[in-house]
Amino acid sequence: MKRKSAVVAIAVLLVAVLILELTIIQQLSSQSSCAESSSKIIGVDGPVSPHNLFVKSSNDGHSSNPLQYERDPARTSHQSARVAPIDEQDELIQVAKHRGLQRVDDKGPILEILTQAGMKIEDENDLDQETLDRLPTWTQVQNMYGSKPIIHGLEKCEDFRNAVEPKTRFFGVAGTFNTGTNLVADLLKFNCQITERMEVYGEKSKGVRWQVPWGKHMMARYRESDHTTDTDKDIPKDHILPVISIRDPFSWMQSMCRHTYAANWPHNKHHCPDLIATEADISIMPKLNALYGNQDDGDLEKLVPVDIKYNHELTVHHKSMAHYYIEWYNDYLKADYPRIMVRFEDVLFYGEEVTRTVCQCGGGVPVTDNGRSGRFAHVSESAKKGANAHGAKSQRTNLVGALIRYGSFANRTDSMTKDDLAAARRHLDPELMEAFGYRHPG
Repeated sequence: MKRKSAVVAIAVLLVAVLILELTIIQQLSSQSSCAESSSKIIGVDGPVSPHNLFVKSSNDGHSSNPLQYERDPARTSHQSARVAPIDEQDELIQVAKHRGLQRVDDKGPILEILTQAGMKIEDENDLDQETLDRLPTWTQVQNMYGSKPIIHGLEKCEDFRNAVEPKTRFFGVAGTFNTGTNLVADLLKFNCQITERMEVYGEKSKGVRWQVPWGKHMMARYRESDHTTDTDKDIPKDHILPVISIRDPFSWMQSMCRHTYAANWPHNKHHCPDLIATEADISIMPKLNALYGNQDDGDLEKLVPVDIKYNHELTVHHKSMAHYYIEWYNDYLKADYPRIMVRFEDVLFYGEEVTRTVCQCGGGVPVTDNGRSGRFAHVSESAKKGANAHGAKSQRTNLVGALIRYGSFANRTDSMTKDDLAAARRHLDPELMEAFGYRHPG
């Protein structure tokens, strides 16, 4: 009897132990699941904003969790759900509401961008209802450009850092005309520095140059040519990390119509960018008349050629404005040396995240004091400043104007004919368009 009681007791004990183990496993699994879920929205120091990543760095100045830019499902569908603002953005929303401003709930990140540029939401002279209404909602921005930036070239960052010692590294900016190259350069200058260079060459030598040595508007194919800018003759070209700015081709072509720079092609204000010549174009424009005036073939694709005069010795011919765009950017996209390619629109709307990522790629660290307690400094006025700025002062775009203009697809295809839009579909490389999340008008 005693033996039977002992067996029963042992069995009961084993069952109890098994139940206890299952309970512990279940609790651990639940904790792990919660931790994994929380890690998607909470950083080491608290909630992570798309605009405050400069303050989320490790002791050595580099992120302990390097940013990864994978394909964003929201960008594929271009339909994003409204995102709840983080605490800092919510505070700005409440400040705006306290002033009596309306329709502000979906503009928290936009308000944060404005404060990064030094604007005061509480000051009616800095932000009024009319301006607020013209600014895009964050849902609109995400539906247009996705919920995070697209950056190409991050896989080569380590190669660049390993190949070039820190004190001789530089960032250099490049891009076609009208792609915000000056803005990219200013954001890097205000917010990034290579401290090892500064220790050797002084505090002003932060390692950020406003262009690459072969010329910021030059095609990448001329990187190995003898052409070098006057101020960069002594800089080894492989010591530069090129930072390339690209832009939605349709809004870019509209800007080229307003500011042609070194581009020369037959067009007028009634038909621009003029990818395909119309009969009216051919009748009034001598160059097009010489090309197509005697052509009776109605099936002939009457592309409008573009010449880019880089200097008195070099003019590059392209079949059309669309060809200019894809040939210029495919040169850099297909390059095998380290380079970073960023979207102009991301520089505007995800400025801090983009700048911080580029800075880290080249071995830089955030500027410890940019006049705003170490926080990210956006550019409030146009980056095109001074006597050498492009275009008349009245035509330069400040940050607010840029956020309004590029927070909408309005005017993206102004003065383009059906033939122009069809030609854009034929000639704008679909792989390039897909790589940067740009799409044709619906």
